[in-house]
Amino acid sequence: MSSYVKEISDRLDFIEFKQNILLLKQPQHKASIFYDLTLDDFLKIKSLTAKVSDIMTRGEKYTIYDFEKELFVIWPPIKSYPSSSTLVAKALMDTQYFDQLFMHDN
Repeated sequence: MSSYVKEISDRLDFIEFKQNILLLKQPQHKASIFYDLTLDDFLKIKSLTAKVSDIMTRGEKYTIYDFEKELFVIWPPIKSYPSSSTLVAKALMDTQYFDQLFMHDN
């Protein structure tokens, strides 16, 4: 894939992510924190969710706490958003992996 096509694809994924955040957030929560999320930070978060999905595909243990810890390192401002890890995981992960990550509320 050419760099131009990859950049367009990344930007579309970024826009779709922000749209999903608005649709999936709790009605009483404001999602304005995501306004400051950059494309680079989004790509790192997207890479993290892909890594987590791969780990779970291999049957290795990975907890929500592990996910939160890595997510907060990538983009620290998200700590202030209630249930941020759940929201990000729901917006970016396949349902199967999301359910597996939160299955035992580990």
